[in-house]
Formats: sequence, structure tokens, C-alpha cells
Amino acid sequence: MKNLLYLILPLLIVSCIEEPPFEEPAENSSSLTDFSFDSFNFETSQMVALNITDYTKGAAKYRIHYLSGGESLSIGSFIKQSSGLSIEQLLPASISELYVTKISADGTETFSMPVSGASANLTIQQTAAGSVANSSSDCIDHLYAVNNNGDFFTIDISNSSFTPTDLSQLQGGGSIANALDQANGIMYYNVGKTLYAYDIASSTFSVKHTNNPFNGNYPRLEYKGGYFYMSNKNIMHKVEAATNNLVASYTINGFINNSGGGDLAFDSHGELYLACFSGLYKFTSINDTNGTAEIVRISAENFPFQLTSMAIDRQDRIFVGTNDANSNLIQISKEDGAYQIVKTFNKKINDLTAWKCDTGSLNQQDSDNDGVIDELDDYPNDPTAAVDSYTPSELGMGTFAFEDLWPVKGDYDFNDMVIGYRYTNVLNSDNKSVRFKMSFTIRAVGAANHSGFGIELDVDPTLIASVSGHKTDGQNTTLNAKGLEAQQSKSVIIVFNDSFNHLKPAAGAKFINTDPSESSVAPFTVEVVVEFTNPIAPELLGEAPFNPFIFSSYERGKELHLAGKMPTSLADASLFGTASDDTNVNTGKTYQDSNNLPWAIHIIHEFRYPIEKNRIDQGYNKFVDWGLSSGALYKDWYGDNSGYRNTNKIYFNN
Repeated sequence: MKNLLYLILPLLIVSCIEEPPFEEPAENSSSLTDFSFDSFNFETSQMVALNITDYTKGAAKYRIHYLSGGESLSIGSFIKQSSGLSIEQLLPASISELYVTKISADGTETFSMPVSGASANLTIQQTAAGSVANSSSDCIDHLYAVNNNGDFFTIDISNSSFTPTDLSQLQGGGSIANALDQANGIMYYNVGKTLYAYDIASSTFSVKHTNNPFNGNYPRLEYKGGYFYMSNKNIMHKVEAATNNLVASYTINGFINNSGGGDLAFDSHGELYLACFSGLYKFTSINDTNGTAEIVRISAENFPFQLTSMAIDRQDRIFVGTNDANSNLIQISKEDGAYQIVKTFNKKINDLTAWKCDTGSLNQQDSDNDGVIDELDDYPNDPTAAVDSYTPSELGMGTFAFEDLWPVKGDYDFNDMVIGYRYTNVLNSDNKSVRFKMSFTIRAVGAANHSGFGIELDVDPTLIASVSGHKTDGQNTTLNAKGLEAQQSKSVIIVFNDSFNHLKPAAGAKFINTDPSESSVAPFTVEVVVEFTNPIAPELLGEAPFNPFIFSSYERGKELHLAGKMPTSLADASLFGTASDDTNVNTGKTYQDSNNLPWAIHIIHEFRYPIEKNRIDQGYNKFVDWGLSSGALYKDWYGDNSGYRNTNKIYFNN
């Protein structure tokens, strides 16, 4: 991922709230200003032409992602055109390989796509089977669920109701591990030393094997290609399903904080994932010769729940269950480990496995006649839209964390304004953008200054039909008829004029969600929707996270951007070069001091920011090392890896 350092300028304004005095934390004699970050290179991107030549027939959707620092970062989804796909995409300059997951009625397959210079090319040949011409809609994607009380039920995952259906009680007792051999219609589950087989067609049980390498219960079980994968903590065994012979044993390396609980699951193209108490992991290698398996963590931190199960469906959605009497069914993002609860059941889930409809059962209906079958269409009843592309991911939110005393040095706790963001680009069947949705959540305000928030897009204002959803109650900004800010040369959108119009400190509190001794308040979310006059090429929007900025609620020209970003037409240029600021607009250096020390950070995950008056390097031990290495080391400095955090200096109350 791209970890970018940004600078923020102050909102030196009149306020009805007393400005808290600046205090350098006494317990640390060193200061961030003792370090020079001037070797940090903020220019980490390049425009790359992506060309997919696809000789297969029928409709398809491409999901494109890349790996960075152990994370899978999604570019988004795109619809196959007549001969494939040809787009331009801004990517990190360090990326040498992309991964393309093709989803069609014939199944799901992932391809490697090397990046060479400013281009990346992939050719997909016609398969012998070709595409499915006609099909029924009788098949329902579902999960098989078991628990240690002996309950056995399915969960319909074909729609958002997630309806459960009880089956007969498990023979032999309760189970905490199950797996599916879909080709032969057998669901396996483990009870102590005994492995049972449930024949789905006849609804009958039988004993498969009476011993296992763990000599008892184990929480993780998966089946693939005639083999069981059995696991507990940092040990995994590969066992031949037919004979029960142990084929290989592995020590799993790469756990962070905790290796307990959870489950294993293969995705549609054979990649093995592991979810447990400490997060979502992906296997990067499995070595039969030396008996080791390497994993990398996708999640930024531990899950806040006891996870007991995992299954991956035909669409490569990850579902997990929690270890509660009334278990939650949770969907997890493969891109960043973000999650959301989708259903709570009145019984426990100890393990899950997924039944995936075969290609002959998929419905080829195209309800809106846009050339994309409903199976692949995120908007099956809207002919103007087909797929969504997300930044940072469908379930996750990125974070902007600001200091607000620029050009004067602040306390560097990065909680004066904390804003979460998610961008959703709605594309049509030609992969043109028809609307752009931006969700912003004000999570914390650890300052007395009143600040507004805006964002500038690269798109020509004449291509925008309307902007809606912004919260401009207050003074100091004027919108034109389209909803853009008036008197701007570019497309500037004011999201809100003043954070205090939407969040107030709790009774008796000085700050909003930055001091754990004070009561917290609920975050406030704004969704802004940009409609275009006609569909536009997505690259016309610019590079995420675009050009967000904060500004004084009382003096509009006091405008603060991210490092290297240009001020808008309404910014007061007289502030540049004052106090500690070292901006030189002519050379492209903006909102930085002489050491390139940042006043703001952009993180692609939800960020646990420091509590009031605790510098970021006091909460995050690897922050300085990351900056001094120009981003080469500790790319995950914000995670909860052992030794990374001082949790008593980080805010966890929301």
C-alpha cells in the first residue's frame, strides 16, 4: 500500500472554546523535530496502461489487485469488453505485478499480470468448455454450519437475509470443525478422534476415520483435491482423505500476537487463507520439503471477537462466525481485513464450509439489458450502472489524521481532526464512471479550532452535473448551482463547514473522542454523491485519495492540504513560508517543514490514533523508523504487531 506523509496547516481562528495550551510530553526528552525526513520520496506513483486480451466468449467481470507490504490492495472491478479490457490506472511505482480475477458463468480464475515500465499486459485464451449458454436458477449458494452442541444447519448466502435452515442433529455429538467435498457431495466433520461423513444427497451419516494427527479435537479443517488440511495454532497437517495417511506436517510461521482459534479456507483459485483471533492471514508458501508454511497478515490488528470459523464462497467473499451463544455471521474483506456483521443467529457457529453453485446452474438473465448478466451486475436493474470500484475496499475505511497548528509546530498527536473515508466509483458496462460516492466519517476532534473539510477532484467542472449530500450549514463558503464551491477553477467540493456543527464534546469534556477519561460521542458520517453529465473515464477523477483539505471555519483562505498537493483558488498564499512552513509552490513542495516533518498522515486502514497530548511516535514505536527509511521499512507501523504499539497512549474508545 501507499503510505503517504502529509502536512496540515493551522486553523488560527477565533473560537468559543478555550484553546488548550501546547505541551511537549515530559516523559520523552527527544522530539520529532530531532529527525530529518527529507529523504522521504512522496512521488510513488505512475500511470500504467493495463491491457487484457481475452479470447473467451461471454460476459465477465475482472477484479484487479496488487500486493504491497503483505496486503492485497484492490484497484476495483471492471466489465469485460468485446476483446478484453484497456484502461489506464495510477499505481505505486514499486509495483511489478498485478493479479486479475476473472469472474464469469464458467467460474472464477486468477491470473498474474506483470508490470513492465508503464504498461501491463495479459492474454487469456479460450477454454475448451466455452461459456454456458443457458441455465436455471435452482441452485442456492449456502454455508453448512456446525457447533459443539450438535446443531447442523445451512445459511442461505444468495441474498442479504442469510436465512438459516435446520438439518438433523450431528451423529456422534458436537463438532468444531467441518469441510466440504462438493464434487462427491460429502460434508465432513470431526468429533474428538472420529471423522464423520454426511452424504448430502441421501442425508445419511457414516464414520470416515477413527483417528487423526492431533489425537482429538482441532478447530480448523478444510478439504481440497482429495486431501484434508487440519490445523491448530501454528501446526497444520495434510492428510489423504481416502486412506487417512499423513502426507505432510507444517509449522506455520508469521502469526502476529495470537495463533489461536479460527479456520482455514481455499478461495476460488486455490489460495489458502487462515482467519483466527489475531486477524486474517494468507498463505504465501507451503513447503513440503522442510515442513514450513509462511503466512502474512492482511488485517491491521486483532479482531475484536473470538473467531471460530471461516468459509469462502463462489464470489470469493469471506464469511466467519464468532464464538458466542448467539453467533454473529461476519463478512471480511480480502483486501484489508475490514469486516461487518451481516447476521446474528440464536445459536452458536463453531465452523462453516461453503457450497458453491456449479456453472451449469447460474442464471444468464440480463434484467436491465446492459450486456452484463445479473450474476455479474452489481446493479442488475439499472442499465446505466454495472459495477462498483472501491478505495480502500468495500468494507474498510481509510483515515486522514491531522495536526492543525501549521505553520507552528504542534504536539503531533495527530488527533486534532480524524476523518475516515471510503470512495465508491460506480461504473457502467463500458467501465465509464457514471457517479462517484464519497463517504466521510468525523471520528475525533482533539482541538478547539473550528475546521471545515473539502476535497478537490481533477475532473473538469463542466463534466459534473450535480453534487449532493454535503453539510454546508455555517458561514464562509458559497456553492454554485451544481453544488461545487463557487469561484474555483477546479472541481472543489465542500463536505462540511465546521465539524462542531455535527459533533459536540460530551458534557464536561474538552475534546471529542481523544481523551479516554472523557465520555465518547458517536462519529458523524457524510455521504457526498457526484453525478456526471455523461459517463467519464475513471482516470479523469485523479489519484486517490485525491486532494482533501481542511480550512478555517472563520477564514476560508486558511486552507490546509496534504504534502505535495496544490492549494485551491481560494487559499491564502501569504501563509506559505511563515513560522515552520517550508512551502515552495514553484518546486512542488507544499505544506512541509524544512525537515519534511508531517502534520498529517494518510492510512489505508482505520487508524487507532494517539490519545490527547501523546506524540505519534510515543504511541507507535516504528513511526520514526518508517519515516527515516522513506517508507521502505515498517510499512505496517500502525498495526498491532508485537513491539509496535504502546496501547496506553492510543485511543480505543470508539
